[in-house]
Amino acid sequence: MTTRAQPAGPATAKGEATRAFLLRTAAQVFAERGYLGTSLSDLIAASGLTKGAFYFYFSSKAALALAVLHDQQARWLRQVSERVLAHATAVEQFEALTPAMLELLDAEPGAWSVSRLSRDMASDPALAGEVSKPMAEWVGFVADLVRRGQAAGDLRAGLDPQAVAAILVGAFDGLKSLTDVLDPGHEAGERFTTQALVLLDLVRHGLLTERAG
Repeated sequence: MTTRAQPAGPATAKGEATRAFLLRTAAQVFAERGYLGTSLSDLIAASGLTKGAFYFYFSSKAALALAVLHDQQARWLRQVSERVLAHATAVEQFEALTPAMLELLDAEPGAWSVSRLSRDMASDPALAGEVSKPMAEWVGFVADLVRRGQAAGDLRAGLDPQAVAAILVGAFDGLKSLTDVLDPGHEAGERFTTQALVLLDLVRHGLLTERAG
């Protein structure tokens, strides 16, 4: 049976605020340590709550992780899509995608918990179906940008939009993971931004048509 994020505590302003605080705090912990590297004790300590108060909202690490995953995914997709879709043409939207994601990661480090949790929790058969949905939404969003860019004649035709999107999402996430391993510490974010912009330049050369260029 799939473990699902349990409902919040009482539907009061204080209860909702506490739950939101737990989700933000846990997102930062998961983004830094991943699901496997984080214990329930770590999450309780980071929250500053007593065990009893913590368990009132989330009874397990899996329940909290799923809640974080869905909360961060909804926020990430909403904020990035608003930035991207504010541009007029499909190719402008496509080019705005990477900068929008970089700015979100810089403003909200906990946003990276989406990728880390999806990767770590996918190995659990009971959770795989649930955690694959956020990444599938991302791939679908990027694929739609590619599809519309192709229709407008700005992106190369003949390439499967879904495959292009999966490669781009995988490259961005993989680059972030690699940077964290090779360049840990306070400079990792700056290095990742530089390398992600190089990735964007490579994508431009590979996908943009002469008309778009």
